[in-house]
Amino acid sequence: MPPKKATDKKEAPKAKGDEAVEMILDYLQKQNRPYSATDISANLHNAVTKANAAKLLKELSDSGDLVVCVSGKQMVYHTPQVRISEGQYSEDDDRALVWSVHVADVAGDPDDLASPEEIADMKASVEAMKERTSTLKVELKSLQVTLQNFRSMPTADDLESKVDTLQQEVTDLRSRLKSLRSGDVKPVSAEDKQRLQMEVKRMQGLWIARKKWSKEFFEAVADGMGSDVNLKDLKR
Repeated sequence: MPPKKATDKKEAPKAKGDEAVEMILDYLQKQNRPYSATDISANLHNAVTKANAAKLLKELSDSGDLVVCVSGKQMVYHTPQVRISEGQYSEDDDRALVWSVHVADVAGDPDDLASPEEIADMKASVEAMKERTSTLKVELKSLQVTLQNFRSMPTADDLESKVDTLQQEVTDLRSRLKSLRSGDVKPVSAEDKQRLQMEVKRMQGLWIARKKWSKEFFEAVADGMGSDVNLKDLKR
């Protein structure tokens, strides 16, 4: 009977302690870009376990050997050769802002590095600007509605034309009434007189209503243009 083939390969021993630290630092220095504990463990072919990598990365960031940044919902780490690009960020739906980074030879100068506090301040500033933008959008929408309402109202020329028409109608009615009251024409019946008087009252009411409408329109326009506007100038 032939010997049985081995089905299980022995798992390589996991790096721990200083060996794991050296592997992590060497990898990050060569890559010159940030990685999470999961990515580092996977890229090292699990030579350093994910749990051990997360523990060592935190210790290295606390000691200042690495810099930690928040990227979305995870922590990423890089060597102190990466700095934050000023004013550059991207936003993906409801995910947190991810600040872009670029490699720069800063010769280890700590003044060129963004601390976690500075990153938090920058993110707070961005959130404040987003809130301000939302407020301005609401104000803009309100002003657009107001502007549309003004545009839907009759123009000054239209109102002047309507006023002239109404004034002519009033003049004609007064002329007719004057002729009737002077006795130059034969008397009308009581029914016709009552009908004419009702028509006159209706026209007078219509004229008063439209005159009030014109006055309110000019006052609204004057209020929108400022206190220095003369209402009489608008009616010319």
